[in-house]
Amino acid sequence: MSAKPLMVRPLESGDREAWDELAARHGSIFDGLRWTELFGASLRRLGIYDAGGALRGGFCVWEQRTFGLRIWRNPPYTPAIGPFFEPRASNPAARTDEQRAVVEAMAEHLSGSAAAVTSLALSVGISDGLPFYWRGWKVVPHYTYRIDLTQSEEVLLAAMSAQQRNPINKAKKDGVCVEETADAVDLRALVLKTFSRQDKAFSPRVMDLVLNAYPPGKNSACFISRHQGLPIAGAYIVHDDRTAYNLMTGYDDAHAHNGAGPLAMWHAILKAKAMGLKVFDFEGSVVPPIERYFRGFGGQLTPLFTVNKAWLPVELGLKLLPRHRNRF
Repeated sequence: MSAKPLMVRPLESGDREAWDELAARHGSIFDGLRWTELFGASLRRLGIYDAGGALRGGFCVWEQRTFGLRIWRNPPYTPAIGPFFEPRASNPAARTDEQRAVVEAMAEHLSGSAAAVTSLALSVGISDGLPFYWRGWKVVPHYTYRIDLTQSEEVLLAAMSAQQRNPINKAKKDGVCVEETADAVDLRALVLKTFSRQDKAFSPRVMDLVLNAYPPGKNSACFISRHQGLPIAGAYIVHDDRTAYNLMTGYDDAHAHNGAGPLAMWHAILKAKAMGLKVFDFEGSVVPPIERYFRGFGGQLTPLFTVNKAWLPVELGLKLLPRHRNRF
């Protein structure tokens, strides 16, 4: 970045095209206009500007209202809110300064917001949370697994745990087959069954927004495992020109085969490799069974950070809830 100070402010209407170009070069699929427009007026695009008024990068927040309180968080199905920015530094010390300037501008702006609760996951590779920490925010590590797709198929398969590889082989022997499909109707049904079974909060409306905007084949791909013609597991990925992201999975517990899900995921990984993408990202989870499942595919454990802050009375209340206890 420039040595000049940076500042964050709402994206100016005339900078939408520049935002999209910067996001395509330096961000991910989740930073571009096509993705962020899924969330309508509740999404805030915040530009990172230099002292001369030039757009240098940006990030997003999704605003909700709960009990009249303003909450800023990641949009649904969006693993990171940014930031993306155009790097200009040529040596390690300058690159560290560059990232520091970006995060410093973010922390200053967000610390002055009127949100009662802010909980945002930063992009993989943004490792400097000190400007938030110094302002009293809680910086919490989370993790994802990422597979290097430049390796051969044989190396990728050998990197899997036996707990994944053996069920995949058994599924093939038992007649489970996988099809890549342009119709997400079976995937949708499998995802709904999975969330219903787990009794978790879930918005079919938002899922449909994503599937309608990114139908299989439009920066996305969908794989369904079938046994005797029945759809029993599915995997849906979205991708930009570098990285594929595991966005939705589901399975039918009534007709389960423990290799059906891994087999669909393996086909998704091979598809991403065949497209020339460099990385397959499992999008992370700190839920032990899900983390263990992702770990079995042999990817590299990769940290990403969330930054969290709440008004004191709200923070004390959130600490009583198990899902928020370690964030605030």
